[in-house]
Formats: sequence, structure tokens, C-alpha cells
Amino acid sequence: MTDWLLTIPKTIPWSEYQQELDAVKDRSGVLAYRLYPANSNGRGRARAKGVQPGDRCFIVWNGAIRGWQEIVGMRDSQGFRCQITDRWWPSGIYLIRSGPFHRIKPISYRGFRGIRRLRVDGKIEELNAETEGDVLCC
Repeated sequence: MTDWLLTIPKTIPWSEYQQELDAVKDRSGVLAYRLYPANSNGRGRARAKGVQPGDRCFIVWNGAIRGWQEIVGMRDSQGFRCQITDRWWPSGIYLIRSGPFHRIKPISYRGFRGIRRLRVDGKIEELNAETEGDVLCC
């Protein structure tokens, strides 16, 4: 299993992103993250090489790693409209995630574009949503 890392822009409010996470937590839907355009020169494809179903995808938002979600695959899409935000996403290769979002104690990390491999090295402390409260805002 490989751990991957991607950034959600801080211009997207966490409450909006949480709606998307909640919509797929029971695996009845999927979240898609555009890795690169369909006509990519290969650089994006090289970075995502090795992504496999079952890998973990960690999320950076507003300067910290916030948690992870299971990768269920990659998909070539001609474009689609998000059912939660109504935003149009153009054609490209998308990383597909589904299932519960596993919140962790935030780890400081600067945002970036694209996807990276992540070495966890035992730094991850998962939070219990019932006892830890919502630490993901702001």
C-alpha cells in the first residue's frame, strides 16, 4: 500500500468539502480529483504512476494534512458536473476516492499542485470524531 498526498485549495471552505466527504462516506458515491488534463504531456501521468485501489490518499487543506480516504481507482473523464457544488470539471484523468474520511491530528504541510507520494513514518494520529470535536475548521 502506498500513501499519496494532494491539496484541496484553501479557497474552498472546509464546510463545502465536508459535504462532499459526507456524500461518499457510505461508498454510495465517489469523489474525483483531477490530476491532469486528458491531453497531458505525460508529466502528470508519471507522478501518479503506481496509484492503486486500496492506497490511502491524504488531504492537505489550509496548511496542514487533515486526514485520508481510500483510493478506489483512476478514471479518464470527458468532464462532469459535481452533484454537490454544481461546479463543472473539465476532461482529464481523475483520482477516484470513496468511503469514510479518516481525520487525523493536523500535521503542518505546505500546499502544492498535483499529487505526491507521502512517507508517513508513524506520525499519523487518527482522531475519534465523537470525542475530539471538529478540528478541521479554519
